[in-house]
Amino acid sequence: MRSPFFAATIGVVAIALFVFWGFKIQNIQAIKREIAQLEAKLASGQELWRQFPPLGPGEKREFQEAQKRLIRKLPEDKDLPSLLQEVSRLAQEYNLLDVSFKTGDTAGSSGKSSVVAATTATPKVNTADDSKVVGSFPIQVSFSGDYKEIAYFLEALKGLPRLVRTQSLQVQRDVPLVRAEVTLRAYYKKGELLAIGK
Repeated sequence: MRSPFFAATIGVVAIALFVFWGFKIQNIQAIKREIAQLEAKLASGQELWRQFPPLGPGEKREFQEAQKRLIRKLPEDKDLPSLLQEVSRLAQEYNLLDVSFKTGDTAGSSGKSSVVAATTATPKVNTADDSKVVGSFPIQVSFSGDYKEIAYFLEALKGLPRLVRTQSLQVQRDVPLVRAEVTLRAYYKKGELLAIGK
């Protein structure tokens, strides 16, 4: 006949084994979940690799050339006088009259009502500090002209020797000319730009 001590010992050992294997099974299940998550991430990564393979040598060269062209359009500082001269020259070339400029924080904060108002769908840009290496500032240009000349002027702004983006445009009917107000954002280098794609 077995002693109660032996039976109790067997019971304790059985419970200990049950708890031990319970923890083991939980650990195995957790590891299986981690493996499943890693496999899902791997599959997602492989799909991204298929959709966006690394650039080939030719594509990398084209990308670097595009980057160089962009960097060339960023002056070393704001260089506001030469930018205003360029915009004035274009305005004169397209027979625009009553040309005036606003720069700094007051640019782009016009409260005038307009018959036609268009704003390009671009993300908001922080005027104070866009990034560590590229800065920007707004310039508001007001002028009068006919529709056709205004359209040519806006198109010509894309050809400026520095990077300038049209942020908003307001047009107001007037006689005999149209009154317009365009807000530009001019970009410049604040720090050293690193080459990408090397």
